Formats: sequence, C-alpha cells, structure tokens
Amino acid sequence: MPEPPRMIPLYVARVADLRIGQLVALRCRRCGHVAELAVARLRQKVRRDAFVRHLGAQFRCTACGHKGAEIDPRRALGYYG
Repeated sequence: MPEPPRMIPLYVARVADLRIGQLVALRCRRCGHVAELAVARLRQKVRRDAFVRHLGAQFRCTACGHKGAEIDPRRALGYYG
C-alpha cells in the first residue's frame, strides 16, 4: 500500500512543496476579494525555494488595487485530501 503524502506545516511550506494542478486562495486584506491562483502559474513567477507565507505582499487585488493579500495554500499542500 502506498504511503500517504507527507504533510508540510504551513509555516515552513515553500513554493516547491505546492502540488501542481491545485489552486492557492488569495484574499485581499482591504476589501476581502478572494481569487484563486494555479500553482503552475505561481511557479512560473516565483522562485521555488520562496516561503509561501511571505508571498502575500507581492499580490495586488484586481477589485480594489490594494497591494497585499492573505494566502491560503492548504489545498495545494494536500490538507483537504
């Protein structure tokens, strides 16, 4: 029987740990607008060894233009099976 994937804690997760074919949720800190970004697209733009928790400051909201977002990588890390 195959071993289940290893769970990476959120505070040490890197872009390389995110699963291809999954989405990362981004929520604007100002207006609450939620967007989803494909991991494959994220890997094209950001270094693979970058910590996921530090990425939120790089995103700009498409609804209000505010720079800075809360990032939720749990689905892309396999937390929801």
